[in-house]
Amino acid sequence: MNFKLLRRAAAACLCLSPLPAAAAGTEGTVAVLSSGSGPYLEAFSAFQAAYGASVKYYDASKERPELPAGAKTVVTFGAKAASQAYPAGMNVVYCMAPGFFLNPKGREGRTVKISMIPGFANTLAKFKEIQPSLKRLRVFWILPDFTADAEELRAAGAARGIEISTVKVENIAELPGLLRRGLGEMDAFWLPPDPFLISPESLMMLREFSWGSSIPFYASTKGIAREGAAAAVGASFAEIGTAAAAAAKSLQAGETPAATIYPGKEELTLNATAAKKCGLEFTPEILREASYLFP
Repeated sequence: MNFKLLRRAAAACLCLSPLPAAAAGTEGTVAVLSSGSGPYLEAFSAFQAAYGASVKYYDASKERPELPAGAKTVVTFGAKAASQAYPAGMNVVYCMAPGFFLNPKGREGRTVKISMIPGFANTLAKFKEIQPSLKRLRVFWILPDFTADAEELRAAGAARGIEISTVKVENIAELPGLLRRGLGEMDAFWLPPDPFLISPESLMMLREFSWGSSIPFYASTKGIAREGAAAAVGASFAEIGTAAAAAAKSLQAGETPAATIYPGKEELTLNATAAKKCGLEFTPEILREASYLFP
């Protein structure tokens, strides 16, 4: 996982002048990718298959996109693509851009965010299935716009008998102290999709604390599970692309989809070594559900 690239992309809320429209073209829906390869291309491929028609796409890493004159909806993959200054009247569906928020104020077109998790309720239910004794979950975050999500997360936790405590991290250097203060007050901790808090340094801190204190560490991507989280519950790139296609089709039909859409199917990743360090034992049912199992 290229953590430097992820953090740089998440912070790339560029102040560009509106993208120019090309003189020709009648495509109603177009796509802009932060890069024409890797996970962005994987998600776009699933998007196009679910959309059911060929969709023109632009690679923002190579050139500034010139959107067709007839374009009404743009679907973006990645923070660099999402942070372009699109015309105010254009619908924007953006995904794979944790840490980026497109303010709908002053825009005539709709803005729809595709989440990288399958909803707080589904995520917490899966944590509870992995760890039935889970009653206190601590969440660490830096994202400036996480406050509203925190309220929704606490409500989802209360419905499942899980007390959620959220901890705002001002800088990564204070993370070890914040983790130690949680001893005796949490049964597990979770790192939501937060590129401002994800770095090789912070993941090492989280892994060492988790393994040393036998407190499970949960995450949202398989990459972080590979680095030492006991489990990760998130949405696959293909599922994200499929959800983006449904949103784009809804907009093209003149409908009003939700401002945030959570992919319907979760991708479960397990780490056997991390689980053993934390005293977790994966049941045969959980193992069968897993998309990935790291030894």
